[in-house]
Amino acid sequence: MILIALLAPAIAPHDPLAQNLRARNLPPAWLLGGNWGHPFGTDQIGSDIFSRTLHGARPALLIAAVAAVISLLIGTTLGLLAGYFRGALDALIMLLVDAQLATPFILIAIAAVAAFGRSMTLLIILAGVSGWMGFARTVRSQVLSLRGREFVHASRATGATDRRILARHLLPNLTSIVIVLVTVQIRGMILFEASMSFLGLGVPPPAPSWGSMISSGRDYLLTAWWISLFPAVALVGTVLSASLIGDWLRDALDPALRGTR
Repeated sequence: MILIALLAPAIAPHDPLAQNLRARNLPPAWLLGGNWGHPFGTDQIGSDIFSRTLHGARPALLIAAVAAVISLLIGTTLGLLAGYFRGALDALIMLLVDAQLATPFILIAIAAVAAFGRSMTLLIILAGVSGWMGFARTVRSQVLSLRGREFVHASRATGATDRRILARHLLPNLTSIVIVLVTVQIRGMILFEASMSFLGLGVPPPAPSWGSMISSGRDYLLTAWWISLFPAVALVGTVLSASLIGDWLRDALDPALRGTR
């Protein structure tokens, strides 16, 4: 899927934004009335479904990757601070986590889009801010376990500062779990982008997005089902791939699971 996103301009047989009303609602090539010039058929305005599906991978993966990094930076930093310093700082950070988990984030996203308009930058920020809580809670629990270990006490006894202990001793021990969390976060961010685009709040038109393509074809499910089917298959396949990669990384990086089946 990453290669498809990178090579979409070279692979796609048509301009994903081109329209041809004379060729609208053409079926896939293997059905009666279809042709191999449009292998996945066309939509209600004559745009090539195959080309738009290929290009739809670009915003999905770009937004997911950047948003996952934002969530990683925010959540890991706050989780480290909460687990290491405890006290009032821990209580405040966990209060923020609980408050955001208790608030339907889609309402915040709708309000933000209404206030600032639709843009890729806003969508990336919203996606990144929506997912930091999982990093914070997981990292905090790991740090609570690690802060009482002998190597931390030894570092503190030799005069190491809190910053050095966090950066040189605790953070490296969190690498494997954070990597797995990133793959899980990417899966969630792909679904977030698709959901926002499905509601008309995501990638600005006429840029192709799997969510907006699925939404545009929902009124044609009985007559032109291919408009929604192929982007939906691409979305499911990408999310499933991210899930499988996350499971593989968990097994590969966890010493307790290494060598088991």
